[in-house]
Amino acid sequence: MEACFPSDVSVVVITHNAKGNIVPTLESLEFAGCPRTQITAIDVASIDGCPDYIEEKWPGVHVIRLASNLGPNPARNIGIRNASTPFVFIMDSDVSVESKTILALRSIMETDSSIAIASPVVVYADKPNTIQYAGTGIHFICEAVNDWQGKTVEERGTDPRVIGCASACGLLILRDAAMKVGLFDERYFLGKDDGDFTHRIKIAGFKIMEVPEALVHHRHNPRGTNIFYYQLRNRWHFMLKNYELRTLIFLFPILFIHEGLQAMLLVFKGMGKTYIKAISGLFKMASSLPKDRAFVAGFRVCRDKDLLLGDPLVVREDFIKSPFLKKGKKLYDNILASYWNLLRKTALS
Repeated sequence: MEACFPSDVSVVVITHNAKGNIVPTLESLEFAGCPRTQITAIDVASIDGCPDYIEEKWPGVHVIRLASNLGPNPARNIGIRNASTPFVFIMDSDVSVESKTILALRSIMETDSSIAIASPVVVYADKPNTIQYAGTGIHFICEAVNDWQGKTVEERGTDPRVIGCASACGLLILRDAAMKVGLFDERYFLGKDDGDFTHRIKIAGFKIMEVPEALVHHRHNPRGTNIFYYQLRNRWHFMLKNYELRTLIFLFPILFIHEGLQAMLLVFKGMGKTYIKAISGLFKMASSLPKDRAFVAGFRVCRDKDLLLGDPLVVREDFIKSPFLKKGKKLYDNILASYWNLLRKTALS
């Protein structure tokens, strides 16, 4: 099977305390025909012996050990920088690829030189016909759009589609394009990290192509509440770094309302201190924003009005359990969509 695996693709697996989770990941790569010499496992400060286990049980796989846990982004960037091939497939240690996934992704990139990222459809490992991520995009409020979550692979259909952003569960990346846009932002730790990177790919005029015949199975575990600090802080940094100035100006009224509603919801959920801490963390990052904005402006090809969406927001179910909150969200989604459509036709046209 090795002859079928693209020789110009390096595979980078990001691990952190993944000793009990890594076997199905590496087995799936082996079944896909990936030579071990094309695999690099970059371990983020594990304390469970994961890198030793890989070296012992999977000889041939290159292992890099990071001493500090600064999130997955430094490891992703090391994998991309160190790759000797023009294409890099980065994946998390709780993900398994199907046998033809990487080959299908590589094949789609042959069809169009403007494709910088080929993305699989991500399904739940325990419900392999149910989609976790597909058709993803960035809402102009800088929240996730994920229209196919919870729907079946058959409902999604078989046609490849250009999408707005992609999950870093598994991505085939054109190395030169990733270098051009500055790789993953290592300040983000987690939360908006993959969205920020893939959105900058789009700003630079490249395409992200989603390939439905390429599936990855995610052994998903619900995230704890610690992610909210990073999501809140990074969301604002994402906007201030990547959005055009006039977009920020004309979004100010709706952002002001959104922040008030979000703050009230978090206080209601007992997370008011997290919100304040996140805003404080944002101010600590603010000094670099002029440099960040200048860098993004240097490769910008596409405008915000052509990249950002007004589709329904993705909100955690445990935050809107009551029928009242669900109806309120639907109304709010409609208001946001109308506001964005008006801006795109007038001030941002």
